[in-house]
Amino acid sequence: MWERYNTLGQQAMSQGKPVDAEAQFKLALQEAEKGGANDPRIATSLNNLANCYRQQGKYELAEPNYKRAIEVCSRVKGPLSPEMVPILENYAKMLRAAGREAEAQKTEAKARAIFAKR
Repeated sequence: MWERYNTLGQQAMSQGKPVDAEAQFKLALQEAEKGGANDPRIATSLNNLANCYRQQGKYELAEPNYKRAIEVCSRVKGPLSPEMVPILENYAKMLRAAGREAEAQKTEAKARAIFAKR
């Protein structure tokens, strides 16, 4: 079900239906959380939900989801895991859109450093 919810969420986003996407991403997160605190799908679900909020300009809702996605991914996969790169890049986009350029640059630098270690 987790994959289905994510797919439906992505489809809704591409169709310009962020409210529908948000509902699907929340269901995906609930499904992932059933796997326990160390289920890597949690980070993916949080990143997708945060992206949905970011694209709607709801930065106050996006940010805690990005932060939690970073925390979960770091704990489960490691702080230098390649899976961290897209989460950090997306978080940087949100920071930049929110007018927080210095923080965005620091976050992008972390993503580049991880990517360079591959």
